[in-house]
Amino acid sequence: MLSRQSRRSLPGRAALILALALALLAPQVTPAADGPPASEILVNGLLSAGTAGQPASWAKASYAQTKGSPRFGWSVGATGIGVLSIENVNPDDSHWTQTATVTPETWYLLRGWVRTENVGATQRGAGLSVMESFYDSQDLRGTQDWTPLSLWVRTAAGQTTLEVACRLGGYSSLTTGQAWFTALSLQPSGPPPEGASFVHGGVPVAREEGSAVWVQVVAALVVVALALLVWRYVLPPSTHVPP
Repeated sequence: MLSRQSRRSLPGRAALILALALALLAPQVTPAADGPPASEILVNGLLSAGTAGQPASWAKASYAQTKGSPRFGWSVGATGIGVLSIENVNPDDSHWTQTATVTPETWYLLRGWVRTENVGATQRGAGLSVMESFYDSQDLRGTQDWTPLSLWVRTAAGQTTLEVACRLGGYSSLTTGQAWFTALSLQPSGPPPEGASFVHGGVPVAREEGSAVWVQVVAALVVVALALLVWRYVLPPSTHVPP
């Protein structure tokens, strides 16, 4: 049982736990020697700010735009962290997007947590994406609990913006169902490690040799512990997420 003081301090602790977990849940990479330091470039990635039902710095859109579909939503839980939602009543490619300022020829890591209900199984489901491209993360179909998703993208020469999306459906892949998104992050990084999945615009690099096994084991245990704390204290329970 949490004390009153513990309850009052929970939002701040939750935000700190989330920030640490997001940093540690990313695949281990070696930053480029001449690359920018890792820093958050998404605005309102925790979805805590906004007015009149509209989260600050995020826009909503869809491809089909049929009557009564899609339905977009945004809510903020007791922890102060918000959730975006999309419901495609009819088959559609729908998305919440934000255009971020980026550096040309630089690796970025896009991350977030996604949950689904009754998403169609035959087309692309819910996931993270870069608009105007086929750069996508893993997608979730059917009914799935909160799952961390990510993708790597290397910007092209001269590219200064990157439009990222929380997406239900995809190009030539219209689907139905509901999806929720939270704890979104976009950070510059070094190249992804060899074997990384969902890598776009470049090639992963081999891991440096000589990494101590015990360091990797400890890091994995820390990640698991923080992920459990995020799930317990940060991510909104499924019953608290509005339709």
